[in-house]
Amino acid sequence: MLITISGLPGSGKSTVSKVLSDRMKLNYMNAGDIFRSLAQKKGMTLEEFGIFAEQNPNVDRAIDKKIVEIAKKGNAILEGRLAGVMLERNGVKSTKVWIDAPLKVRAERVAKREGKTIEFVVGEIQERERSEWDRYFKLYNIDLNDLSFYDIIIDSAPITADDVANQVQKAVSQAIKEKGDDMSQAEASATPVVHKGDIELEGLEGTGLGGDGGDKDDGGQ
Repeated sequence: MLITISGLPGSGKSTVSKVLSDRMKLNYMNAGDIFRSLAQKKGMTLEEFGIFAEQNPNVDRAIDKKIVEIAKKGNAILEGRLAGVMLERNGVKSTKVWIDAPLKVRAERVAKREGKTIEFVVGEIQERERSEWDRYFKLYNIDLNDLSFYDIIIDSAPITADDVANQVQKAVSQAIKEKGDDMSQAEASATPVVHKGDIELEGLEGTGLGGDGGDKDDGGQ
């Protein structure tokens, strides 16, 4: 079983992914955690590292390659802005979820968590979204605003993370019935593996970055 969880900063995708991983006993990888750990290695904020990644496309390539590698092993929840797109392009079956919420709601969540003003966080989010759109369009010709290939789109603003997880589980069950997805029949892990910033990456030559990372939670959620 493969589920991809995507969405913009503050949409709640990390919280939902963790709830689903615990409930369904599926391994979990968060691409945002890896990105954050690399930013910490460079001594940069996420916004600064986004600009660095614009100038060093191997950063995104390395992370996206790792997502596909883990996906091909099956039985996982993969969280990341491009997780669903990368699997789709590489012919890997998954249930693709996009979690949405208005900018104001997302900024309020991040501001509360990080102890910042809402106005300041709005600026941070807008800069990150601009950087990500530019990077992914130039690198892969992907328009992040095109949500047409997602199996389910959920507005997380009026509901809890548990409610979102319920909707995702319902959609996955329906997809299994309709598509007969053989990958969805994989057995759940007794002890799911949670990959945070501790994954070694290949292809980072010339960036001044090693292959490992830290393990701080994704600030994009």
